[in-house]
Amino acid sequence: MAQADVTLSEIRRRLIGADDAERAGDDLLARRLRDEALLLTSAAQSPEPGPERDAAEHDATERDEPRAPAGNGSTSALQSVVDRGHRLAKRPALRRDDVRKLSGSRDEGKRVMGLAIIQKRPELGSIETLVEAVSGSRSTFEVHQGLVAARAAVDARTLDDDELAALREAIRVPLAAGRICGDESIHLARQLLEP
Repeated sequence: MAQADVTLSEIRRRLIGADDAERAGDDLLARRLRDEALLLTSAAQSPEPGPERDAAEHDATERDEPRAPAGNGSTSALQSVVDRGHRLAKRPALRRDDVRKLSGSRDEGKRVMGLAIIQKRPELGSIETLVEAVSGSRSTFEVHQGLVAARAAVDARTLDDDELAALREAIRVPLAAGRICGDESIHLARQLLEP
């Protein structure tokens, strides 16, 4: 079994345990197990190339999902974090607070993981997380992931009118200043500014 499979198995085990603990009324144990699952997720190494990874990348391309512009090894490592975040988002045990912790981290990988989860489960995001991701001092990759998460939130209608206006303003300023880079990111930002 590959390291990534072992890690995913450990994450799954902890999240299931957290659900069980919560049902049993042990909120402290449930929180601890969720925190451990999040730590394992952020510490997981990039999966080795193989059929499963190739298939996931092919599927994303076939569905025309926005992907970050190609770049160096750091970008590909972060893309694997996005892929893991998308898989982790399938877990019903995830809570908005879990995503907030990831998104508020000083670690770029954890923040990207939070954005990846929001891309698949926009209801777990917050306007603060989205605004920070698209307008804060971030890498081009992270800004792109923030824009993809923002698009998911807009499409899912998880933002009220005031939040949508705040998001658009947070996008407008860096776009006008040239801080949103890459054709795909610029196109996505412009789409989000449309009424």
